[in-house]
Amino acid sequence: MHPVIFRIGSLPINSYGLMLAISFMLGLWLAAKRGERAGVERSSVYDLGIRIMIAAIVGSRLFYVVTHLSEFQGRWLDVIAIWKGLYGLSMLGGVILAVAVGFYTLWRRKMPLWKLADAVIPSFALGIFITRIGCFLNGCCFGAETSCSIGVSFPDNAMAYAETTGLAQGACLYPTQLYSSLAGLFMLAVLLWADRRRHFSGFIFCLFLGLYGTVRFGIEEFRFFDHEPNMLFGYSVFAGRPGVTDNQLISLLMLLSALILGVWLYSRRTGISSGSS
Repeated sequence: MHPVIFRIGSLPINSYGLMLAISFMLGLWLAAKRGERAGVERSSVYDLGIRIMIAAIVGSRLFYVVTHLSEFQGRWLDVIAIWKGLYGLSMLGGVILAVAVGFYTLWRRKMPLWKLADAVIPSFALGIFITRIGCFLNGCCFGAETSCSIGVSFPDNAMAYAETTGLAQGACLYPTQLYSSLAGLFMLAVLLWADRRRHFSGFIFCLFLGLYGTVRFGIEEFRFFDHEPNMLFGYSVFAGRPGVTDNQLISLLMLLSALILGVWLYSRRTGISSGSS
């Protein structure tokens, strides 16, 4: 674990922040390159990307705060105090708000909605691949305890072994950060491969939504979570862990949304084709 990956003089460079910055820069480059193929100028894609970047950070923080309200009771100013540490962000919330802001911007500016959505969405998968490596270096988003041979141990001062987690010092944990990173790389490869095949506008976006919902639901089974703060809608806790977490519920909704939206876009396209003939 290397929360501070290097220093510039006396200035510490946080590993998660560095990987987050790299993911945004590479994601913008990929989105701009693919956006040109959809007939959109690079400057417009860069502007869209900056809006999405801000939305991703805000959404990540807000989702974490909403699902961990007990951590902020009596000190609500800490909600905006992300400079105290980058632990306290939820990528799922960032993806949701970033997608919403992206679609709103495309709609307001009358840009080719589904073509550009298909062009931009692989950058999200690229961002997951890179940023989750930062999570591993930072020691956050760790997995549950395991006796499996692929389990990893963090240094004694790691977040995983804080008193609030109840995990023993040096306990082996699932490397869920790396699972998520590999899932991001897998999704990126699938999206780029599928984009080379014939498809309707919006298919690549729906494919990402379905893939991300599926892999996130599965990875949650290996994640460590602090039961009560991570629960929404009053789900009961049994066998020491919740039956369905808030993240898994949202993942299922993402998968369902991908299926409904995909069917609608496909039928819309076939209906237009039939009408024109």
